[in-house]
Amino acid sequence: MFRLLIKRLALTIPTFVALMFVTFMMLRLVPGDPIEARRGERGITPERHAQMLHDMGLDQPVWKQFADYVYGILHGDFGTSIVSKSPVIHEFFTLFPATVELTFCAMLFAIAIGIPTGVYAAVRRGKFFDQSMMVTALAGYSMPIFWWGLILILFMSNTLHLTPVSGRVDLIKHFYPQPTGFLLVDSILSGQKGAFTDVLRHLILPTIVLGTVPLGAIARMTRSSMLEVLDEDYVRTAKAKGLSPFRTINVHALRNALIPVVTSIGLQMGSLLAGAFLTETIFSWPGIGHWLVQSIGRRDYPVLQGGIMLVAIVVMLLNVVLDLTSGLINPRLRHER
Repeated sequence: MFRLLIKRLALTIPTFVALMFVTFMMLRLVPGDPIEARRGERGITPERHAQMLHDMGLDQPVWKQFADYVYGILHGDFGTSIVSKSPVIHEFFTLFPATVELTFCAMLFAIAIGIPTGVYAAVRRGKFFDQSMMVTALAGYSMPIFWWGLILILFMSNTLHLTPVSGRVDLIKHFYPQPTGFLLVDSILSGQKGAFTDVLRHLILPTIVLGTVPLGAIARMTRSSMLEVLDEDYVRTAKAKGLSPFRTINVHALRNALIPVVTSIGLQMGSLLAGAFLTETIFSWPGIGHWLVQSIGRRDYPVLQGGIMLVAIVVMLLNVVLDLTSGLINPRLRHER
């Protein structure tokens, strides 16, 4: 297992270097610079413009800027925001709990509905429920996040007035310390009446929007895996012994069918972080995605470069953990690798 860990970590190094280079170069291809983006309608003299570029080091040759960028990352310095003047890594970890909370709730929503749906669809293979659920899962997997989010806002918030439109909490009604950054936890610790419920109401729409795509993928993967397992000899033997359908399906079949499903869930975690960019923008969710999208308009190069690399590190570490988990669940994978 230790050799597998070292091997997987070594394989992430080329990916990290390539992403670092691509991110740096793509940002330099975007028209404009941070000075032009910040000045707005206010005029600025060419001399002052040149001086500000020099202060930010943006007048240096591209190779020199890239070398300084790589040197900083290798020493744990992901840059300082041009707009806020705060270290990028500090802003990242301040906003990261909001993204983690949303991603966790979305994945929990997808698992809680996707796995039972996939299991029941496999058991009812070819029936109306099976066909209708798989069509619905395919539609959910293919649905554009920005369109689905706007539809839910119009229906749930504007028409039925059941959920808030944006934010994580109503700061007018509930204002309390946030030591952990996870408002589901902080609202309980605050002891304020109704604080936890208010946080849940703000989470409903973003959770559904972000969790719809992995829900469809998990449901289809669970159904496919269950269909394979249900035809195995040991499942037929369990049925022949007179075991109840509930025990046969949930103890003997589902346990073995979950191996590829767990792998699918791990892969979906990385895509959720990417999908959170759009979801957080739609619902003004103060997380990493919203932070990076705002930085694009500001041409805040350090935030974009450092933020994307920090997100990449998180995703790559998740993939390493997924590989190790898959090896623990299925010992055959350890020997194959």
